[in-house]
Amino acid sequence: MRQQDIDVTSEVRITAGVPLLYIDGQPVPGTAYITYFTENNRYADFADVGIRLYTMPVFFARRTINERNNFPLFGEGIFDTNEPDFTIFDREIGKILEARPDAWVFPRVNVNTTKKWDDAHPDEQCDFGYIDRRTCFSSDLWLEEVKRMLGLFIKHVQNAPYARNVIGYQIAGGNTEEWFSFDQKGSVGLRSREKFAEVCAKYRLEGSEEEYYIFLSEIAAHRICQLAEFTKELTERRLVVGSFYGYTFECPFRTSNHHALHRVLRCPDIDFLCSPASYAGKRITGRDISNMLPIDSVKLHGKLYYSENDTRTHLTKFCCDNPNYTTPIWLGYDCETTLEVMKMQLARQITHGHASWWFDMWGGWYADERYMKLISDGRELLERSIGLPGASAAPLAVIIDERSYAKLPEGVSGHAVGSAIREALGLSGVPYDAYLASDLDAVREMWKGGRYKALVLLIPAETPAMDRCIEAAESDRVKYLRITPENAGISPAELREFCRSCGIKPLTDRDAVVYENESFIYINVPADGVYELHTDSELCDAFTGERCGNTLTLTALHGKLMRKR
Repeated sequence: MRQQDIDVTSEVRITAGVPLLYIDGQPVPGTAYITYFTENNRYADFADVGIRLYTMPVFFARRTINERNNFPLFGEGIFDTNEPDFTIFDREIGKILEARPDAWVFPRVNVNTTKKWDDAHPDEQCDFGYIDRRTCFSSDLWLEEVKRMLGLFIKHVQNAPYARNVIGYQIAGGNTEEWFSFDQKGSVGLRSREKFAEVCAKYRLEGSEEEYYIFLSEIAAHRICQLAEFTKELTERRLVVGSFYGYTFECPFRTSNHHALHRVLRCPDIDFLCSPASYAGKRITGRDISNMLPIDSVKLHGKLYYSENDTRTHLTKFCCDNPNYTTPIWLGYDCETTLEVMKMQLARQITHGHASWWFDMWGGWYADERYMKLISDGRELLERSIGLPGASAAPLAVIIDERSYAKLPEGVSGHAVGSAIREALGLSGVPYDAYLASDLDAVREMWKGGRYKALVLLIPAETPAMDRCIEAAESDRVKYLRITPENAGISPAELREFCRSCGIKPLTDRDAVVYENESFIYINVPADGVYELHTDSELCDAFTGERCGNTLTLTALHGKLMRKR
């Protein structure tokens, strides 16, 4: 390994109460750029507004990334030929470096195996559900093949002229690169049945369906951790490693593979986790555009969270004529509405202490000076905010047991409790933090110390972990609200009333999205009107510095981000 490759380092450190990326010992604003259609890239636009951090797609095999929707093929596969063709990656990273020679890049490495390998190893594939003949995550042979390819790829990068530009790796795999199973049933195959039988014998399990679906999530999480460990070893632990995973609130059904986040959070080789911003409600303002992950558990374990802001704009067009990609979800709003969506995503990032990247999926989505100005202003605000107190000021803790979904029968979703409840929570006027039940001990110490005044317990199905949460709350005389399928239709007003009964004064008495940390407050409203903010802090506009009163006249679907003075 050459000296120039050894010099670059990256890590995640807790700074002013929140995780932050450091490169070569210096803190980096948590905003980046990526596009799938690199021939339509806007790398130069983002470089011009000061963006230095980029991610980019890398494919080990040229295959659709979405078997259910038959996503159009894009990106050549490095390992599709007899000898790996690394010139594919050289050419793609070269496009970024042409726009910004000092760019920092963390590639999104799609580690899915080639069709040739899959066809030659039928026993290692899924054999049940939506599709067969693609990887079963329980396959050890598949893991070894992925490690072989990953090892060759990283070795090439470390010996390339651009080695110092690569500051980490995102390990992507499975359906849509997000570690969903290809069969849409949890990654069921000969190898998963064999391995589950071994687990049942070892731990004297009954072999129930619930246990099997817990196992399938655990296997997916375990594979992510194994590949992260392998990557850390290859890079001598100098660079950050992360992955998509842990969509607890967005995928409330047992087959998603995403309900072993607790395992990933305890993995020392994972530095960051990521997910798209929630797709619930087509991302319109006047309601919360929330996170898929319980990010306060992510932060509790010292991990950085990246929100993927694949924000559709007035410039977004259909990428192809595939019926799955010509539905309204692929189109954006007018420019003014889109700017408010982008402001909300920025506000959530700065108040919740995480990072993000702008996902310009087909290219050109942000090719408007108004969008680029907001991205530039946002980067500058994030830069100025480094070191400001960033801990949450939320008085309410929301807790969920990710394993509860495994109790749900086939075809039954925990949507009302695990996902849709975010609508009411988001409009309650009370900021909240979200945790896994597996982090009960740490959360309990916080409520005993006065950090939280009440709890909302999300219970798609009863579990021992949630029973322990209830026992702890009752023992400590902390008020809690159980949300089950029976009362999941609770309104924002009813949540506000519960909070008042617990001694919590809502930040506003009307339906509104509010975020708050030690340094910032954000409000976005569903209806025109006057909104009174109940805060002792003096406020000023976070962008202009103009002083704001606590009484705000706001327009529907519009928001305001304010700095506490």
